Amino acid sequence: MLCFLRGMAFVPFLLVTWSSAAFIISYVVAVLSGHVNPFLPYISDTGTTPPESGIFGFMINFSAFLGAATMYTRYKIVEKQNQASHFSTPVFNLVSLVLGLVGCIGMGIVANFQSVTLRISTELNGAI
Repeated sequence: MLCFLRGMAFVPFLLVTWSSAAFIISYVVAVLSGHVNPFLPYISDTGTTPPESGIFGFMINFSAFLGAATMYTRYKIVEKQNQASHFSTPVFNLVSLVLGLVGCIGMGIVANFQSVTLRISTELNGAI
């Protein structure tokens, strides 16, 4: 199994690089489009309107996939190390895998269901 893991060190590096690029590119496109203030915008405002919302969604979806690949690689490495040294119980390794995958699913939800600014009409506001 270690032959599969050999050379997998690029996955966490790619995860961090790609995720950082997702936020930076989304911010730059939002500023250049005039959708946000360039000084201290809300992070959620940089990915709500097209075209930056599409870029943000695609890049964060790929980050979620890379995160899942990183978690699985970590799980297999710890499993292989644990066979030789019995440092921890396999249950902790499995729990960390499940929690990591749940986090990646959450990242995919964030990427696909972005917040939208809703405008409330004054007619409805006066009735409430």
